[in-house]
Amino acid sequence: LGGLLGTVCIATGFILFVEKRKREHAKAGSPGCRVVDALAVTAVTGMAIAAVAMLVANRLLPAGLAGKGDWEQAVFWGAWILALLHAAWRSAPVARSRINPAWREQCWAIAGLAMAAAALNWITTGDHLIATMLLEPYWPVAGVDLSLLAAATVAALAARALARRERRSQAAVESSSAADEHDDEALSASAEPHRG
Repeated sequence: LGGLLGTVCIATGFILFVEKRKREHAKAGSPGCRVVDALAVTAVTGMAIAAVAMLVANRLLPAGLAGKGDWEQAVFWGAWILALLHAAWRSAPVARSRINPAWREQCWAIAGLAMAAAALNWITTGDHLIATMLLEPYWPVAGVDLSLLAAATVAALAARALARRERRSQAAVESSSAADEHDDEALSASAEPHRG
């Protein structure tokens, strides 16, 4: 539990650090903000995607597969690299000091993968929460499944909150643009000479 709380603390500090710098870089027109934001997405949500993808692979790969652990490692690194590529590909809004949609999209990926991992554990082993908690208690398996379901819930709630934040940010940008256009029209109208 302490390790998880420490991870959350580090991730939160990292996100706040990146958000502050992102605004500064966007104002200066520096492309560095896109790179830094993509790396932040990859370090936070990409790591979770990679870990849960490895659990999914563990359930999908045959138990007797030679080098199964190597395949699982390949899935981990492949998922992390895909998360980085996705975060970089979706980072265009960051240049305008807006949130990278990859945060929301990768939260949904975490939610889906975590649910899939719990379901695949049930399908492939017969171990489901009712059995591992009540019928034949086996807390190590129940704990992993509960953690996966909690992670899916938190990721889905985060994705929804990020979607609301993106909509508010977009509305604020559109409102600001409309106000700027109105000010420009008023300024040009006042600059025209009055006819008598």
